[in-house]
Amino acid sequence: MGGIPVIKIEDADYNHNRVLYVKHFHEGRDLQLEYAERTLAYLHQLWRHEVILETAVNGKKVLLSYSDKGFATKPLK
Repeated sequence: MGGIPVIKIEDADYNHNRVLYVKHFHEGRDLQLEYAERTLAYLHQLWRHEVILETAVNGKKVLLSYSDKGFATKPLK
């Protein structure tokens, strides 16, 4: 209860584009999207390339991303 989410780096050169791909190990609690967006923005600032986070929202897998174009979300197939 109130635990810290487990997020690990899966790939630091995803699709050979220097994209940082991280994965949230979902344990029944969705991430708060406003905090996820800010965290991805900070990672993007440090990494200086796109950052993608794989997670689940409302029981469905999604990819959250942050790039020079800002924050985006899309379903994971």
